[in-house]
Amino acid sequence: MRTGIEQVYEGRPAPAWIRALHRGDADAWRILERAQRAAYGTVLAPVWPRVQDLHRAEFTRHAVAAGEAGLGAALAGLAPGSRLRDGVWEWPLPGVAGVREVRLGGRGLVLRPTFHWRRGPLIQDRPGRPVALAYPAAGLPSVADGDGTPDDPLAGVLGRTRLAVLRCLDRPRTTTGLARRVGVSNATASAHASALRSVGLVTTTRTGRSVHHTRTALAELLLAGGGAAGAGDGRRPA
Repeated sequence: MRTGIEQVYEGRPAPAWIRALHRGDADAWRILERAQRAAYGTVLAPVWPRVQDLHRAEFTRHAVAAGEAGLGAALAGLAPGSRLRDGVWEWPLPGVAGVREVRLGGRGLVLRPTFHWRRGPLIQDRPGRPVALAYPAAGLPSVADGDGTPDDPLAGVLGRTRLAVLRCLDRPRTTTGLARRVGVSNATASAHASALRSVGLVTTTRTGRSVHHTRTALAELLLAGGGAAGAGDGRRPA
């Protein structure tokens, strides 16, 4: 855990509760345990079979890639820009002219595809242990494929416009960009984003004068679950 925290927060300040976990504070770990159980029961448990199906599809995709194109191509697919050369997995270092070398050496590789982490891959390389790679999975159905029609099972819950707003947040967008994409006024887009934020489906951050809206992990799972619910009755998946 300490290694993972150091990787994630390398070069930037960590929140106080993260620092408490890093130093092994017992109260902080008890709070985290309760939060994890609550998060699983609220967010993951209702759609866990769908998440398992997505994980199986993800591993199958890489197994096929390794079988058809070789291990090097499969690893490059996991971490774009990397390459396997003479048994060394080379990763380009962002912003500098150099590479990070990961020597697998028969230790094995543990894949951890995630459907809530949308940034670059995270690698854990500890001596004498299998290399572990957490990466944003490509198997999550594209939420931009749906059109928000009344046939969509989520449209009856969220409303067509609000669902369209949620789908358009496949990447962070400003209120203006969101309004333009959905075809509504800035005030309407802001109101819908605020409503979605109040139920934990959207987060909003301010950078200078700009406000950016982003989907949460709960929203990703909700949209994926909505696609699963409609798959068996001829509805278009989300």
